[in-house]
Amino acid sequence: MNLKINLAGIFVPTEDSGLAYGEELLDFATAILGNDLSALNSTRRVLVESMGEDALVSAAITAAVFSLVDRAANGIGINVEPMILEPSRDFREEFGINQFPSAANTLG
Repeated sequence: MNLKINLAGIFVPTEDSGLAYGEELLDFATAILGNDLSALNSTRRVLVESMGEDALVSAAITAAVFSLVDRAANGIGINVEPMILEPSRDFREEFGINQFPSAANTLG
């Protein structure tokens, strides 16, 4: 598979990620992080209509597991390893990742 992904599509709403159903998945991820139940329910319906019930379940499980692992790592003070920090410096700066609240815990 030769899939070209535009990572800017994750951080810049006007950019196309290049992923099938990328917009719908990002809308769902954004709704999960918010506190608007109607927006969450709407994005759930859109995912089911466009990708099917199994895709909704998979997306929800993926988000939940990522949140669990991320919170556990932050909670016990695991920093990102140096072999990851240096190669990701430009990427993190370009997309403002260093300014995410959790960066204080994980970037060392």
